[in-house]
Amino acid sequence: GGVGEVLASLSSSDPLFSLRLVYDLLYYFIIIIIVLNLIFGVIIDTFAALRSQKQEKELLLRNTCFICGLDRKAFDNRDTSFEAHIESQHEPWNYLYFVVLLRTKEATEFTGPESYVANMIEQGDLEWFPRLKTLSLAMMEETDNEPAAYATLNEQLKQTTGLVKQLSDQLNELKEKMTEQRKQYQRSFMLHVPQVQQQTLFPNETTEES
Repeated sequence: GGVGEVLASLSSSDPLFSLRLVYDLLYYFIIIIIVLNLIFGVIIDTFAALRSQKQEKELLLRNTCFICGLDRKAFDNRDTSFEAHIESQHEPWNYLYFVVLLRTKEATEFTGPESYVANMIEQGDLEWFPRLKTLSLAMMEETDNEPAAYATLNEQLKQTTGLVKQLSDQLNELKEKMTEQRKQYQRSFMLHVPQVQQQTLFPNETTEES
């Protein structure tokens, strides 16, 4: 059932026997060994690439949220685990049910958020998906940032207190200066008052003396 049946068999005494032997050996090495190995190598490499892609997809699905795209590592040392997140907060089936609801519900009965999402779906826009964010982590980040915010407020309060104290010291210093000036003015006024009274009561004496 091959090329060997078409070719005539030669005896060892035939002058073309050596050429036939070389031809058979070349056919064996080129077709049987090299070509078939190339074909098998391509097939094996293709299956290996497909298997690697499948493993990568499975690993991605196991360790990444299908809805928001957050990695499992984002939920390390958090109150909410990755499993609880994908089972309760970002369950893909819930999003599918919501899309089916929008497809079957009358547009006149839509609420505000439903109208917004329905318009986004019609436009093919996926911005209504919570990409790389989730409510539980956002709340925890706000809680984690509260000490830093308190520290910032405390520092600002200290700076404000220092400014108020500085202004108070300046006001006290100004008040002391004004009090001292008032005392000096009163002393100078008390010294000039007797002379004015004397000139008023005895004007003749002052003129005669002059």
